[in-house]
Amino acid sequence: MAKMRMTPTWLAALDWDANGEWNDLQQPGLVLRVRQGRASWFVRYLFRGEARRFRLGAYPDLGLATARKLAAGARGRAAMGDDPQSGKRADREAARQRRIGDTTSRVIKAWMDDPRHGPTALWKDGLAGGTARGFLPHIRRLDRELGPRLLADLGPREVERFVSAPVAAPSRNRALSSIRILLGWARRKGLIEADPTAGLRKEREEERTRVLSDPEIRTLIQGFDASRYGRAVRLLFLTGLRRDEVLGMRWGWLDLDAGVLVIPPEAEKSGRRRGELRRVAISAAAAQILAEARSALFAEGVRSEFVFATQTGARPHPDALKPILYTLRGRRANGLPPSKDKRAKERPAVLADDVTIHDIRRTVANALLNRLQVSPWIVDHVVLGHARPKLLRTYMPTLPLAEAREGLQRWAELLEVINGSEAVGQRPSAEAVMTAVEGSGA
Repeated sequence: MAKMRMTPTWLAALDWDANGEWNDLQQPGLVLRVRQGRASWFVRYLFRGEARRFRLGAYPDLGLATARKLAAGARGRAAMGDDPQSGKRADREAARQRRIGDTTSRVIKAWMDDPRHGPTALWKDGLAGGTARGFLPHIRRLDRELGPRLLADLGPREVERFVSAPVAAPSRNRALSSIRILLGWARRKGLIEADPTAGLRKEREEERTRVLSDPEIRTLIQGFDASRYGRAVRLLFLTGLRRDEVLGMRWGWLDLDAGVLVIPPEAEKSGRRRGELRRVAISAAAAQILAEARSALFAEGVRSEFVFATQTGARPHPDALKPILYTLRGRRANGLPPSKDKRAKERPAVLADDVTIHDIRRTVANALLNRLQVSPWIVDHVVLGHARPKLLRTYMPTLPLAEAREGLQRWAELLEVINGSEAVGQRPSAEAVMTAVEGSGA
């Protein structure tokens, strides 16, 4: 560190690209520091035998004469037992207390708006991707239920009550992960001091193997046919796609002439680690459903990039199918048990209460494998679209879409037979179903 008798002429001739520090010979303790083209004044002093440094301000906003006066005043305060840094420390603590006083709603908004560490920057495809669709419903519920509360006042009991509200274990685990992401960001920003989720653990999720029976398949298809999303549910049965992949499907992904659907990585569950584009075979029956969906949108006067757009042309909400499913289960549209009021309209249950939309995907895979004897490899990697190992992507880069399309078309014809059965007790035998499928030219 060089010592220099500083003058205005010396300061004007200083090379601002040369990093360094200079001590003023006229005023003891006054330091000029230059870093990356910016200059700042500091004062060095002793307080209770400890060497300290205090920033006075930036040059040239703070001139040489003023910096010398402030340096002399700071060293005089230190000699009298008053630390010059105490004021700044108090200001920082007051600012921290103001931040800690933020409500949960304000913290959620600040986290969402953070361009570097918020969800728009860290989640794949930002607020439009699959991660957001999985986590944001829980964040919005947190805002609704605990938004007015101070975030720093949320204790383990309130957080545990929030996490345990969903019925299913996977939803509870996702709620815990969602709130942990938010609280982790808040801790890094100094908004909270302790993590109230520290004692909570994720639950073990049981593997679900539920496959729909033929009557349940028929009930689902016919129950949704009367709604706006009847064709979407039929396409789920015809392709084995995930619910979000169908509801978020765009016309630009489709090549109906080639019978191929290409799903971009940000729109599917395993897109981040897949290593290749997700290509889906479209059977003739599925292509017919898509053509009908386009005609229906044209008839409504809706122009949208989404295949199953709402009346405003927007993407359907991820939970758009739930009200109809709840009704088929005999519940109210919001999922609550039926009202006990005698004036309430009775909703007889026509589906078991444990039937979910994702069961369709499992049912399609099971039917292709066990009822139509389609190769397990085709079912797993082509129809279901599970990510392939790198070795297979390297040595078998082309997927057998034609074989998958043939199997899906045979399944579509079998599905017509299932859907045409009139009564549960009159379901045809497996042999009769296969005879009907083979007789149709599959």
